[in-house]
Amino acid sequence: MPSFDRAPPLLLPVRFFMAAAGWLPLLFVSLLWAVDAYPALSLLLPLHLLALGVLGNVMLGALLQIMAVVSGVACLRPAWQRGVWLLWQLATASLCWGFYRGLAPFWLQLASALFALLALLLLPLLRALWRSPASDGSSRALRAAVTLLLLTVMLGIAMLGVLGWGQPWPLLRLLPWHRLAAQGWLLLLTMAVTQTMAPMFLMTPSYPLLWQRYGGYGWLLLLLAAALGMAWQPQGMWSLLAWLPALLFVLLTLSLLWQSRRPQEWLLPYWRLAFVLLGLTLLLYPLWWLAPGAVWLPRVLGWGLLGGFALTLVVGMLYRIVPFLLWLHLKNAAPPRHRVPSMHAFVPEAAARLSGRWLWLLQLTALLWLWRPTLGWPLLLAGVGLWCLLLWHFGAAAWRYRALCRALPLQQDKT
Repeated sequence: MPSFDRAPPLLLPVRFFMAAAGWLPLLFVSLLWAVDAYPALSLLLPLHLLALGVLGNVMLGALLQIMAVVSGVACLRPAWQRGVWLLWQLATASLCWGFYRGLAPFWLQLASALFALLALLLLPLLRALWRSPASDGSSRALRAAVTLLLLTVMLGIAMLGVLGWGQPWPLLRLLPWHRLAAQGWLLLLTMAVTQTMAPMFLMTPSYPLLWQRYGGYGWLLLLLAAALGMAWQPQGMWSLLAWLPALLFVLLTLSLLWQSRRPQEWLLPYWRLAFVLLGLTLLLYPLWWLAPGAVWLPRVLGWGLLGGFALTLVVGMLYRIVPFLLWLHLKNAAPPRHRVPSMHAFVPEAAARLSGRWLWLLQLTALLWLWRPTLGWPLLLAGVGLWCLLLWHFGAAAWRYRALCRALPLQQDKT
């Protein structure tokens, strides 16, 4: 069970969440120019704004929060925390600006140096996770996820060595490895979160014991086997080794969601929409080999995984996690027997449901953009609308939290 008395300072995850909100409007503006086929620069820019700026920040904040309360791995020193946050923002900005400037060497070189420093800072985190005695399914998935995060960063640095430094390395072989590791980092972190959060917040049954015990490490081994197979036979269908556990994960999760003992829970539609979109994306994935001439397929697969599944799940979890963190830290700061308002005092249920309905509009406009890439302005308007809703709702939650902190009679220093 999670031990929330070991939760890190409130500012640690919130700092990453706020940074993600800053990258979100840039993402939707960049989609107006994303009219070419993958891997054109016009698509690489929004791809990395979404994967690093928006999702990457939320995922890092969630990682640092959940590893403390689930795996018992306390966050490292405050200087380390600020360093990871700052390096992530600077490296993302340098990389995206380099893409915007047409692979400008200076910015790609700077990005590679910043990501190398970031990888060095993440190594102690990986070491602490692997040394943790926690043996639950979420901890296993966290270890595998952080391993894949570091592999993703190192493969990205190698690719920047080709694009920015002119190294004679096989770029076309590094690219599918980088993509495979990034997908694994996203999905295995999601696996770690869902094994804890689904039974706790959605009142679902637990995942099967075999999945909890062997799912994380087994998935990691299949990803590594797929990478080795791609090195041996680049044109083979080795990445299906990573596709099979992902499809099983979707089927298991959707089955558990439909067994929820709280069917009126507002978070359920977020999760159902996210995992249905992921399932549809996975069903389209074999077309990568069956229809190699389908130029629309990489765009659809990329949006389905990141903009469909991950963005939907992240927005839903923010509406649950942020009020919970504010309530938890306020409760810990309050004196004994002091009455603390419920989580609904920070973000009302109606606000979360409103953003859930807006996400459906966002996905419909995304379908229009996928069908006709030149029609990006409806998706831009829907994305800016979602951004405004998030600022409104979480800004009000922050104001309410500060007002309640000022009203505490004692122990305010604990916040």
